[in-house]
Amino acid sequence: VTPDSFSDGGQFFAPEQALQQARKLIAEGASMLDIGGESTRPRPGSSYVEIEEEIQRVVPVIKAIRKESDVLISIDTWKSQVAEAALAAGANLVNDITGLMGDEKMAHVVAEARAKVVIMFNPVMARPQHPSSLIFPHFGFNQSFTVEELADFEKLPIEELMETFFERALARANQAGIAQENILLDP
Repeated sequence: VTPDSFSDGGQFFAPEQALQQARKLIAEGASMLDIGGESTRPRPGSSYVEIEEEIQRVVPVIKAIRKESDVLISIDTWKSQVAEAALAAGANLVNDITGLMGDEKMAHVVAEARAKVVIMFNPVMARPQHPSSLIFPHFGFNQSFTVEELADFEKLPIEELMETFFERALARANQAGIAQENILLDP
């Protein structure tokens, strides 16, 4: 539910359009719907969406879907306050493109809700000097990795970088108390 969505071109920005699409997908057999209110496409054209605006975009849609169906609903956000509001509205799962690295409170929100979480490997989080990272300057790069680590990451092959990233993300999830069976990794 964002006008600059890269997955649907903004076709389902209005809540009623999003609900109609959800009904169609459920009728076609979808077992999970991923709802997001901020485009995170890794190229120019994406813009930061304020927390309150993102909540206003996703919560009405989640509530409307939940009212009609028990389908699994994923909230696609990296912001803990948005995740918290979405989980309270009926979402079951948090799909975090920063792998719990963009908002230091996200892991705690997921743990407290006993929700499932998709931890996505995001090389931009480990290589903030990459031009794509400039689109989202609010990501908490320095909360997850030291300046020295970030410099070292430039030299690592992508497979090793992914392994290091997931180790750090899983440690964060474990420290927050997210149950291991509630964690899904997205390489």
